[in-house]
Amino acid sequence: MQKMYEYITTINPDIFLAVILTLLFSVEQIFFSANSFLKRSPHLIGNIFLQVGYFIMNFGLATFVIKALEWAGNEHIGLFNWISVPFYLQVIAGIVFIDLVNYWAHRLNHTWALLWRLQRLHHSDTTMDSSTTYRFHPLDAFLDNLAAIAAAFTFGLDGTVLVFWLIVYLPLLVLHHTDVIMPKWFDKTFGRVIVSPNSHKIHHHQQQVFTDSNYGLLFIFWDKLFNTYQELPVEEIKYGLEEFDIPERQTFWYLLKSPFINVKK
Repeated sequence: MQKMYEYITTINPDIFLAVILTLLFSVEQIFFSANSFLKRSPHLIGNIFLQVGYFIMNFGLATFVIKALEWAGNEHIGLFNWISVPFYLQVIAGIVFIDLVNYWAHRLNHTWALLWRLQRLHHSDTTMDSSTTYRFHPLDAFLDNLAAIAAAFTFGLDGTVLVFWLIVYLPLLVLHHTDVIMPKWFDKTFGRVIVSPNSHKIHHHQQQVFTDSNYGLLFIFWDKLFNTYQELPVEEIKYGLEEFDIPERQTFWYLLKSPFINVKK
């Protein structure tokens, strides 16, 4: 157990994500989307540019996040700095707590109009594939890191727990956005606990009632507990947003400026 802990703490989350994203993207393009690769190449290139912008911003904020967590630990801020809990329980509880904070942060991104201007870029993609995973505005990196800091400060989590969370969550995050429909048995078994790819695809439906549902990132029970859970056959989903459902509004530069303009349907 100690050796596994020491190994996991040496993993760089950014490199880990890059490997997972590259692997699943390659599998997806070769086995599921090979026939449409050339047709979809402008979409893929635009998404890649957006992802690069997000990653650059996120990388730039990493030092600030690390310093913030170190300061919180030194000042004994948060639940696990006040009570004595074995580290493995901190990791398990920390993953649950981080997911809860992210559920509410994600929900706030949809319900607060100002934040939705940033979040809608991710939802504007009319073709769901692994390149959609980090199709975010670079400014979204600030919000994501604030959610991580909020969880860490509230529950007294150190950077190691965040690394554990990312290692568990990131492969599922990429899988959520792949152009792959999971078999029904997957939803009936694993989908009772985790957010299955089919469930997250519903969150990308163009109809608002579905867009504003299934906010959970890792665990599905938050949506069921807080009454935001929806079910729908994946075959009935139309991806994207109505106001972005024209080619001129799918270009890299338009998407980059979209949070600052009033995009009408």
